[in-house]
Amino acid sequence: MPERTRRFKSCSTAENVLKGIDLTGKTALITGTNSGIGIETARSLALHGAHIVMANRNIAASEKLRDEILAERSDAKVDIISIELSSLKSVKSAAEEFLSKGWPLHMLILNAGVNSAPQKSTEDGLETTYGVNHVAQFYLTQLLLLKLQESAPSRVVIVSSDLHARTGIDERLSVEEKLKILTPVAGTKEPGLISFYAYSKLCAVLFAFGLHRRVHQSGVNVYVLHPGVIKTGLLRNTGMAGKVIQFVGTPFSKSLEQGAATTVYCAADPQLADISGKYFQDAWDDEKGLQASLARDEALQDALWNHTEQFLKQFESSGR
Repeated sequence: MPERTRRFKSCSTAENVLKGIDLTGKTALITGTNSGIGIETARSLALHGAHIVMANRNIAASEKLRDEILAERSDAKVDIISIELSSLKSVKSAAEEFLSKGWPLHMLILNAGVNSAPQKSTEDGLETTYGVNHVAQFYLTQLLLLKLQESAPSRVVIVSSDLHARTGIDERLSVEEKLKILTPVAGTKEPGLISFYAYSKLCAVLFAFGLHRRVHQSGVNVYVLHPGVIKTGLLRNTGMAGKVIQFVGTPFSKSLEQGAATTVYCAADPQLADISGKYFQDAWDDEKGLQASLARDEALQDALWNHTEQFLKQFESSGR
């Protein structure tokens, strides 16, 4: 295989990345398209011919985005599925609705995320940031995995953050101790402003690498990424301190179009057909921002995987 060359920069947009790519016949399910880079991710893929299925809580906002996309491309294929990621029952219902349509699934883009949510626990008793950002999207992936394999070659794209490397977790701790930190119990006091969010984003990277090890041979590629610093609503519930963080980061922040570039690069670029299990930033995978000492720890990947699966088995057996 010829060596890849870097074609994009931190200022590249989703449109730059997708230029010349025709996604007709490809179907993408995307979580969290009502705000932030999810909007541009859905829009840009749809405008390049992909069938977009937006999985969101706010249906009215989803319908508005669908209308805006159709105004730009009248033959765009855009569908909407209701999902509430703080409810595993809703996640299961959303997956069942998708599967009932008979659609293929070539791209599963796990974009949704919360930080410092006002509601401190999910419907299923999980700490909200951990439950929404990791468990719910792990569950959605598991429910759709067979469809991804049937549709192969297919891709799972997981939006993480460079904050995965800022958890403050001591690498000398045992796997069990690290796992306990990464999976906070509802009601646990957050040690820092964005600690739970950082933990959940390390969970995203661990999940991605663990998933890659399990499914890559079946034709499903897995990518995890940092989209860059983007002015979104993720810090809206963190008070004045969150506003300060956003203000300080503004000079270095990306537009939504730039922020979505790495996501669509992972989802659609033909040069990544034989690449999987890598961490991307600025549409490239040199992994300079990856905290490999934690993220590449297969024992920790497996511990998180087993812990999550055990909780989901309990949920399934409860009949909820």
